[in-house]
Amino acid sequence: MDIICIDDNFTPEQMAEIPNRPVKDQIYSIRDVVKSANGIGLLLNEIQNPQNGWVMRNGMKFTFEPNFNIRRFSDLQQQPLSYEMIKQVEKVTSR
Repeated sequence: MDIICIDDNFTPEQMAEIPNRPVKDQIYSIRDVVKSANGIGLLLNEIQNPQNGWVMRNGMKFTFEPNFNIRRFSDLQQQPLSYEMIKQVEKVTSR
């Protein structure tokens, strides 16, 4: 599924942690969909980042590639993305 970035504003902290970020008005394709503490996140085929995110579960530290919130994107008709739209296209994993 192709999507377009509508929000490429990142905090200084996010910019320090995520070296490769989407750019507004650029088209991307979804590599993976993840559920996170911040909602639904997307990994993109065109953007790869190091596994520098982490979460603690059951006393263990797990690392993951930072993802981008679904609210930063729309479909190519400029409609906001929803979980229902993308869950049919992509597998969804929990992080």
